[in-house]
Order: sequence, then C-alpha cells, then structure tokens
Amino acid sequence: MTTVSRGDQRRMGLGAGVVGPLLFIVVFLIEGTIRPGYDPIRLQVSYLSLGEGGWVQVLTFLVSGALIIWFAASLRGELSTGPGAIAGPILVGFVGVGLLIAGVFSTPPAFGYPPGTPDGFPSDLPASAYLHVTGALVAFGGLILAPVAMTRRFLRDGSTGWATYSVLTALVVLVFQLAETTDASGRPMFTDLLGLVQRVALCAGLVWQSAIAARYLRRQETVADA
Repeated sequence: MTTVSRGDQRRMGLGAGVVGPLLFIVVFLIEGTIRPGYDPIRLQVSYLSLGEGGWVQVLTFLVSGALIIWFAASLRGELSTGPGAIAGPILVGFVGVGLLIAGVFSTPPAFGYPPGTPDGFPSDLPASAYLHVTGALVAFGGLILAPVAMTRRFLRDGSTGWATYSVLTALVVLVFQLAETTDASGRPMFTDLLGLVQRVALCAGLVWQSAIAARYLRRQETVADA
C-alpha cells in the first residue's frame, strides 16, 4: 500500500489552489457565452445556477469551493509562521466557504432570467436568497482581504512585486465589487453592466489566488527535487 507523504499532500493541496479558481472562471466564461437567453454583460454569475443546465454552475460552485478550502489548509502548512501565516489561509478559506454557500443556496430568478422571468428583482425573497448573498459577501470579502493579509508576508520576504500585485488585486476587487452595490434608491449603479463588473472582480481575485498557489507549489517542488 502506497503512503502519501505530508509533502505530497501539501503539493496536492497547492495544486488544488491552482485549479479551483481557474475552473470557476473558465466555467462561468463558457457558460455565460453558450447559455440561451443569458447575457454575461448584464447578468451576474449566480444566475447561471438557474434554468436548464443550471446544475453545471451549481456543481462548479461546490467543486471550486472545496478545492479552494483544500488549498487554504495546505497554504497554512506552507506558511507555518510569520506575517499572514494565519490570516492569509483563513481569508483564502473564506472564498471557498462562500462559494459553497452560494452553490447550495441559489439566487432567485430575476431580470428576465431564466427566459420568461419578469424583468427586475423580485420583492418577495425566500430565505435561500439571503443565504446566497451571505455566501457571496463571504467570498468577496476573502478575495479582498486575503491579498491584503499576504502583502506583509511578501514584503518580509523581499517579494515587492508580489506585494504590489496583491495590493492592486485587493483594490481592483474592492472597487468593482462596490460598483455592484446600489444607490440610495436601491437601484444598482451599473444595471446594464452588472455581469461585466462582477466578472472583472472575480477574475482579478481568483487569478491572484491561483497565482500564489502556483508560486508556493513551485517552491515545494524545488525543495522536493533538492
């Protein structure tokens, strides 16, 4: 019987961190293009969980969320001590947990999707809708705060490029996530661009996660080959 070493387990978890975020991006980009009646510029990713074929996006929420949580656990072992050693992995884990919640509790039909749904947002929301929003907030919170937590780590290590990249990622996700919010009347500020705005925030944050997973995976492989 083959025993998987702790180092191999960690490398597998870091590999999950490369795959999980990119899987989520690839699926919502493809699904958003081929799904009948769906407008990826106007509609947010969560609406892909609805209608015919919605199970694909639901499954992606769950699989990507689980892979990111696995990555967070492996990142904790990789960082061990020092700046960001605890906060960084926990906040990365927030992204995975948020995706799992958003996958289990789908958003309600709205804005004409699935086809035949009245335009606009429904006034009577089920409890699952609030849980879905909670999951989204947890995930985006992690996408904003995890890069911030890791910045001090990169600065300590002399990795100023990675520190700069992390700060810029946090700012991009924050700005574009705020662009999704509503004004005083309760109307989204960019109603016809919500899908595009959200996709920019998601891609920025998830690509950063995949990139740091690849960084630490390369370091693990270098140690293993030494």
